[in-house]
Amino acid sequence: MTMISSSASTAIAIFVKTPGLSPLKTRLAATLGRHTAETIYRLCVSAVEQTVKSVDVAPYWAVAEQKGLSDPLWQGLASLYTGPGGLGQCQHHIYQTLLQRYQQVLLIGTDSPQLSVNRLREAIEALQSHPFVVGPALDGGYYLFAGRQSLKRECWNKVPYSRADTGEKLLSSLPAKAALLTPMTDLDRESDLPQLRRELVALQKQGEGLSWPQQQILNWLDNQQYPS
Repeated sequence: MTMISSSASTAIAIFVKTPGLSPLKTRLAATLGRHTAETIYRLCVSAVEQTVKSVDVAPYWAVAEQKGLSDPLWQGLASLYTGPGGLGQCQHHIYQTLLQRYQQVLLIGTDSPQLSVNRLREAIEALQSHPFVVGPALDGGYYLFAGRQSLKRECWNKVPYSRADTGEKLLSSLPAKAALLTPMTDLDRESDLPQLRRELVALQKQGEGLSWPQQQILNWLDNQQYPS
C-alpha cells in the first residue's frame, strides 16, 4: 500500500486491472478480439489518468492484484491494493481506507474515458451539499461514486453488480440521499462504442476539449466508421 503526502482534501481512486494478470474488457474481447480490447483498455487508462491529474485531488490507482502494484503501468500515481473479494468488498476497503485520511473520496473506473475535468469538479462541488454523489451509467450501473461519510460494508455487498439495476440498488442502500450527475456511457460491449463516440464528440465541441488519449480513442472510433 502506498499513501501519498498531499494537502488535498479529496482523494480519487481509479479501479484498475493489470494486463497479463487479469482478463481485460472480456465482453469487448469476445467480439473485437483480446488484442484490440487491451489496446482500448490502455487508452482508457491513460485518458482517465490524465483527467484525474488535472484536478486538485490526491490520485490513487486501486489495483485488483497485489502483484500488480509493481507494474510499470501504475507507477505514475500512488497505488493501493483493493484486497480480495468481490467488487463491493473492494470498493468498501478502498473507500474506508482513504476516508480515514481525506475529507471526501471519489471512486471511479476506466470504463468511461470521456469523463471530464468539469464532471469531476461537479462531483466534488456537489459533496458540499450532499453526503454522497453518484454518476449513473446508461446501462444501469454507475461510473462514479463519491462520499464524505463512512459506509458499512453491507451497503456495498448487498448491491448486485453488473446488472441493469446496480445503480438503483446502490442508491437505495445509502443512508442519505445522493446527488446525481449527468448519466454517461460505461464502455463494456461493442454496442456501447457509438454512444461513446457521440459523447466524446460532444466533449470535443465544449471549451474543455479532449485530452490526447481521449482524442486517440475518438480517432480509433472514427476509423471503425461507427455512425454519429
